[in-house]
Amino acid sequence: MAVETEEVAARLLAEFPHALASGQIVAYFQPEIELSSGRVAAAECLARWEHPELGTVPAAVFIRYAEQLGLMGELTRLMLTLSLAQYRVWAAAGWSIPVSVNIGPDCATNPEFPAIIAELLRSERVPGRVLALEVSEQTGTAAVSATFFAQLAEVGVRVALDDFGAGFASLEILGGWPIDELKLDMSLVKPLATIASFRMIVRTTIDLAHQLGIKVVAEGVESETVRAELYALGCDLAQGFLFGRPMPAGAFADWLREQDQLVLRRGELERQTAPSVTETAAADGAGHRVGRVRRGLMRSGRRAVDQAGIATLIAVLAMLVGYGLWQVFRWGGHSEQALIGDLAYFPLNSAAASCAWRVSRRQDLGQPTCRAWRLLSVALWLFLLGDGLQFIYENVLHERAYPTWSDAAYLSFYVVAFAGLRLFPSRRRTRSERIRLLLDMGTVFAGGATLIWYVALGPAVASADGGFDLADLVTFAYPVGDLLLLFGVLSLLCRGTPRSSLVPLRLFATGLVVFIAADVSYDYITVHSTYLGGDPVDTLWFVALAIMWIAASCQLRAEPQEDFSTPPRDRAARPSVLPYLAVAASYLLLMVVGLESVAFNPLGGVLLGALALTVLVSLRQFAALRDNGRLASRYQELASMDEMTGLFNRRHFMDLADGAFAHTQRLGQPLVALMIDVDHFKQINDLYGHATGDQVLADLARSCREQVRPDDIAGRYGGDEFIIMIPGTTSLRAAQVAARLTGPPTRVTSSDGTPVSFTVSVGVAESVGSGDLPGLLARADLAMYEAKRAGGACWRIFDGHRMGARFGPSAGLTAASLASSELVENQDSVG
Repeated sequence: MAVETEEVAARLLAEFPHALASGQIVAYFQPEIELSSGRVAAAECLARWEHPELGTVPAAVFIRYAEQLGLMGELTRLMLTLSLAQYRVWAAAGWSIPVSVNIGPDCATNPEFPAIIAELLRSERVPGRVLALEVSEQTGTAAVSATFFAQLAEVGVRVALDDFGAGFASLEILGGWPIDELKLDMSLVKPLATIASFRMIVRTTIDLAHQLGIKVVAEGVESETVRAELYALGCDLAQGFLFGRPMPAGAFADWLREQDQLVLRRGELERQTAPSVTETAAADGAGHRVGRVRRGLMRSGRRAVDQAGIATLIAVLAMLVGYGLWQVFRWGGHSEQALIGDLAYFPLNSAAASCAWRVSRRQDLGQPTCRAWRLLSVALWLFLLGDGLQFIYENVLHERAYPTWSDAAYLSFYVVAFAGLRLFPSRRRTRSERIRLLLDMGTVFAGGATLIWYVALGPAVASADGGFDLADLVTFAYPVGDLLLLFGVLSLLCRGTPRSSLVPLRLFATGLVVFIAADVSYDYITVHSTYLGGDPVDTLWFVALAIMWIAASCQLRAEPQEDFSTPPRDRAARPSVLPYLAVAASYLLLMVVGLESVAFNPLGGVLLGALALTVLVSLRQFAALRDNGRLASRYQELASMDEMTGLFNRRHFMDLADGAFAHTQRLGQPLVALMIDVDHFKQINDLYGHATGDQVLADLARSCREQVRPDDIAGRYGGDEFIIMIPGTTSLRAAQVAARLTGPPTRVTSSDGTPVSFTVSVGVAESVGSGDLPGLLARADLAMYEAKRAGGACWRIFDGHRMGARFGPSAGLTAASLASSELVENQDSVG
């Protein structure tokens, strides 16, 4: 299988205008971090071409086509529009993050460009201070007038000098242009921690910029050592893979949420270690906490709208408000209470049952999930049937009989709902995991059963006076039904569910917990008093049905995903708090009941002491389990990672790769393996020493990490061989990755400062026709050795008879251009 790069280049050139017009050119964002505080100070916009076959193409590849076709202006305008629109989205979510966009020489020399910027700011309703335009040294060779900068300053737009140190005109620009930021090129930043001369250059540049009132941003920061050096030298901001890779807008928002959580945890730690703070600092901290809470509420509200749908949420809110107002003001009086109270359930219950039935018709969720939702829908319809029969008895026949056929419908709800909860698919568990799960569930179930026994079932049994009739059996059946629901909810929450059902089922379980609370309250009322439809306890059932409706709506809109939540590692590191809460609640109940029955005498003192000891031991055990879980996670990480390269070691890689191979085979999806080997690695070790060889391996591992997506798997196969597994793609996409890895020779610096160049050979193989994982890896290995026989520094694709062509230096789309992907994220000329 040969991949002709000239044909690919011609194809990309022909397809670029359509891609620009059809939305295939998208904006990725990379964070800029303030080194003094660690906060997110800005985000750089980077253009990406989401090609339907080649995958994500970096701007370094297609910028030349935009220039050839005269479309640079349109591309720049698109990136500006996307960036400003995204700023508004972030601002609505509580994040005020300025954005920066690269512009080329044509824009800087266009006298109309500042007016275009001003119009975009007005149309997007964004202030100019949140936008920075990055100009490179190449722009410095063009005739940029002072009017250009003056017009940008009028609307508040900042100017940043990009790639400082990569060319020859930097000092001239630094002295002649009114710039606000200076971005140090990665060629100056990367050697900072190892070469003293570069450290002196960076120090001098930072001092000079600060004297001119210019902030300094360091690009290409990839290690903690370099970050610490930059901070010590007084650098203001930093950007690079150490903090975050370029991400789509959605992934960037998720990353921001993670940063908020980190800031929150760091703030809690600071409060623990430094309890005494000034009033001003306390006020500032309170303001930050209020801001975090506000952002959290806004994000939660936005997620709720996205997952449940605005129409459903408005309908549920209207029903809850209307029912709540009726409970407060009691329109219609006591005579109409039962009529209004019973009728209020019909629209809500019908909507929840109908929505659950629609979910059960979604075949893409899988048969087990569809069957489970079908039973939950039937359970809700049975509950509605019970409401209808109860309405007839109370408002048509005017009977207060007990039990009735409505009780039969209500009790059927518990059985069917329990069956539905048990039908949801769950991930496989080891024997020890199953034992721990059963113990946790048993503890929580016993705690809940204790409460139900004390509040409802025990008094019902005591009131029977030794004789049981049908009414007594029905009275006992309701608490037993609650126990069934409790067990079903526990099994649902603890077993692990498909990710597409995670949020809906958690909501549904929450609704069932509220439903159980309503039942327990009802049982207590019927034992100690009398009940009439529309009593305040009905509000709990009403809220429970509303939550179930929202849950069904979330599932109806959710995208199907086959993987399961609660992975074993996360569960080990985070023990369940539910058993400990159940124990604490049971002992609290025992304390309350015991103090009512036992005076504060020696026996009462022993009771209190026993309760206090139990609570303290439970807290200590929970803390010990949490610490042990974290330690186990650390051990698991050490056992699965190669310490020198930071990639998966061979054993863990083979486990993950075997699972990925089976998954893609089951779904009929493609899977590609890339076998990577350093050319002449033994000679590098012999000539420059093993320390330099280790640097080569670490640099190659970094390059491998830069090429993988979140779902890809990269590992060290052994010695100087690495391997990448790319699911859901074909050899054409893999050839792009291989071309980046086999681009121009990479350089590292030996211990004596000597630059050492090295190249790699890559073999590519597809899973089509491979019976198992070893067969796929053997094919990739054959292709890799074919590349070595061709002289190295190239790649080959296995097709059974011959290998793919290497990228030649005269090709229209060279390996060097393809290699300019994440490795030179900060050198993109646009976006």
